[in-house]
Amino acid sequence: MAYNYTPGDRRTFICTNFVTNEDYIVNATCVGIGEHCYVFVEEGWPLAQREAADLMNAFDHTIYPVVTATFGNETGVDRDPRVYIVLLDIRDDSLYNSTSAATAGYFDGSTKNKIDVVFLDIDQWGTKRKSTLAHEYQHLIHHSHDAHERTWISEGCSEYAELLCFGTQNRANVRSFTRLPDTPLVVTDSQWHHSDDETTGAHYGASFLWILYLAENYGDRSGYPGHEVFLKDLVANELPGMQGVTTTLAGYGFAESFEDVFKRWVVANYLDADGANPPFGYAGIDITRYPQGAGWVNLSTQTVSSHSFPEQELLPWSAAYYEVGTRDPGLVSYTNDRGFWMEKVVNRDGEAVIVVSPLEDRGAFVLTVSEEAGNRSAGTAANGTPPLAPAAPGVAG
Repeated sequence: MAYNYTPGDRRTFICTNFVTNEDYIVNATCVGIGEHCYVFVEEGWPLAQREAADLMNAFDHTIYPVVTATFGNETGVDRDPRVYIVLLDIRDDSLYNSTSAATAGYFDGSTKNKIDVVFLDIDQWGTKRKSTLAHEYQHLIHHSHDAHERTWISEGCSEYAELLCFGTQNRANVRSFTRLPDTPLVVTDSQWHHSDDETTGAHYGASFLWILYLAENYGDRSGYPGHEVFLKDLVANELPGMQGVTTTLAGYGFAESFEDVFKRWVVANYLDADGANPPFGYAGIDITRYPQGAGWVNLSTQTVSSHSFPEQELLPWSAAYYEVGTRDPGLVSYTNDRGFWMEKVVNRDGEAVIVVSPLEDRGAFVLTVSEEAGNRSAGTAANGTPPLAPAAPGVAG
């Protein structure tokens, strides 16, 4: 049901203690009512009227129209047209918790409150607070359409919502991913939630880049007429993870599977540092450093024409990048002993870069590279088959 609150009204909210995973009750006071939201603040915590007005204005005029246009409207657990925004001291910090984890905000997907509500940590300020609100509002919408969506898809959408609304490029998470490029894109929810802080940041970075790549090549930023609702259809698709991506692509007439797009994506994650544009880079952000290389060798100074890198293990839907100095990158051939997918690209320094991924497979492999006159192989599999797309600047072909 809809409520007619006025500033000064009080009500209780069921909140989550992220240290004990137990519920507790917070008393909060209404400090503002917008066109699409109520703003409440936990009793005992001051919130200036201008802060409440700024938050309401951001939600009503930026977050609500942008996020709903891109991801859809929340189906709602109540009949109230307004979303509840509650600012409180989220129980996650050193006062309650000995870990370094911090919760900037969360949405209530449990329906315990029987309302559509987003909780924000009151210690945030300015754009950070508003970006968190955009992030969590996307989660609320996504959950209302597909409560069983995989975390790596939903988190990527929420990170993208921050970019759409406030230009937030999630640089810290992208840097974490470039430091750990063998972090798998596709993970179970349990793997995501039990990762250490650095790996969790890498998961967020990978998921953000994945959704941005979909948006720029197939969705709202692709320039295709009618594709403005591509991500809205992905959100509404109840098939999980990879299956949802593949069926959404098919619904728009694309023949590419999840695997096809993934291959292009791992190349883009390297070549964007060279300034490449879609589909071999990004338009909306600039990745300022190459992914951390798994190995490097200069074949032009080697006394032998081939080199085998130390054995490395990769998880499904991850990638590794090997940089090879050479007189001519077109003369570099490559093979691995597991039959993992590979592709050769050329970076701005003229090095041949071998991208390796097990795709849906996993395990340890050894990459061997050689410099052989007359070998122009630029294959995408262990034995060198043609690449998925026509060669573009920076892609060996």
